[in-house]
Amino acid sequence: MSTINSAIALSDLHLGKETGYLYSKHPEYRQNRTTVLDLLQSIGPQDELILAGDFLELSLAGHDAIYSEIKAFFSLIAETGPYKRIVFIPGNHDHHFWRRLGEQIYIDGKIRQGLDPPDHETYPFCFVDERFSSQDPNLPCKIILEELWPKEKPKPEFVVKYPHHLIKVIHKDKAEYYLFTHGHFLEDLFKPVNYLIEPAHIEELEAFNNVWLEAFDYHIGHAGRLSKRVRELIRSFEEGGQKAKQTVNAVLNEIYLNLKEMLKLSWIKASLTKLGLKYLAKKIPEEPTSGLFKVVSVDQKLKKSIAKYIEKYILDRYQKGKAKAYHFPADKNIPTPFTFVFGHTHRPIRGKEIEKAEVTVKNKKYPLANTGGWLRTDGTGKANGENAGVLVIDQKGVRWETLEGKLR
Repeated sequence: MSTINSAIALSDLHLGKETGYLYSKHPEYRQNRTTVLDLLQSIGPQDELILAGDFLELSLAGHDAIYSEIKAFFSLIAETGPYKRIVFIPGNHDHHFWRRLGEQIYIDGKIRQGLDPPDHETYPFCFVDERFSSQDPNLPCKIILEELWPKEKPKPEFVVKYPHHLIKVIHKDKAEYYLFTHGHFLEDLFKPVNYLIEPAHIEELEAFNNVWLEAFDYHIGHAGRLSKRVRELIRSFEEGGQKAKQTVNAVLNEIYLNLKEMLKLSWIKASLTKLGLKYLAKKIPEEPTSGLFKVVSVDQKLKKSIAKYIEKYILDRYQKGKAKAYHFPADKNIPTPFTFVFGHTHRPIRGKEIEKAEVTVKNKKYPLANTGGWLRTDGTGKANGENAGVLVIDQKGVRWETLEGKLR
């Protein structure tokens, strides 16, 4: 847990993706960069800059684009602040980054140190809730993010944590707590194994669904001809629901023809297969807001999912006698209540919504905050920065600094 005076948080930049507001090769980049620079400079120095997931577009972008975009982003950030610490909480689109870092530290690193790596029973859990710091002298490898920071600028501490980050801020002589996570595990799409066996705790939730996350949010996007078709489909969603339907129909028709040929289907089985594929096509939404960005704002379904997540994977785990991570003392329960801060939905909580954004768990109210999104294709069709902005947390509380109407 960090005890700090102030922090800013943002998420879902998807660096490397062409439709991002901070994609450095976009014609409007220079103006957008100036707008973001002005906002961050007006906010001023912070103890922490928290990147709450989907910082990188590891799903559908090439590594060359991703890492050049990080350099451009850090160049912007280095002109603001300063920040004592940059905390990166990987999301589903960053997921392979976290797995790779864990392997470098817990397998390659231990071997280089002459130590045995963890066994197969321990390894899936051993770096959930870990905290890797660039200032740790015992870290067996460098965190690549610090290598992308402008060399002429003072370098902050880089911390990579997953899946949670807890901060403590003193507000009117009272401690306020904020717990960050990316939020993909709030959505059913990212926990398909839960239908087979319900995870008992956060390590199991992560381990059970990791295969799906790796396949869906990394490997498919880097799978040659398949990734090309996936990109076509995603682009169709971004351009509009009706075009997406046409693309899906074309793909499903291809599947039908291939199945019919390979399996030598009779006309009855072929007809049933075609009906089944048509049924799937009807399930594809006509509007991007209910498809690619399905979870919107803080509706009742999302609130229910958040309440369950807090109770099962936070409160029932981070308590005396159960905590294993060294940054959560095992002799203390997690302090409650806390503000639950998440991203993933690309939908910031703003204005009067903030007053109603809370869930009740075990008779305590937990306020909610969201860190928005930085894609031009976030479902509204406006493409003016409507969901982009910065979440500011200080002694005054929490507030959303929007960039709506200011980005292009």
